[in-house]
Amino acid sequence: MSLSDKRIREIREIVGVYEVSIEGVEPILKVKIEKHEGMGFMGVANLEIKGKGCASFYRSLQICDTKEKAFEDSVRGFFAFYSDEAEVRKVKDW
Repeated sequence: MSLSDKRIREIREIVGVYEVSIEGVEPILKVKIEKHEGMGFMGVANLEIKGKGCASFYRSLQICDTKEKAFEDSVRGFFAFYSDEAEVRKVKDW
């Protein structure tokens, strides 16, 4: 898609939304897959996680070659910091 209004900063296509039910985690982890024009795909989670001993909350926002890799990256990023002691919060304006 090519639009030529100088006020448009970026165009992203939402190509899918996945829901991952995780034991002990409420609400459900949702991952929105965005296609970024000319760049690739990004999995954007609705939850951020702060692992034990971490200074701040985390969620992966990496650009990947395929929508499947973007989904996997987002979920793996969540589990990299997940434990019973981890703090989970919803992302505003997800």
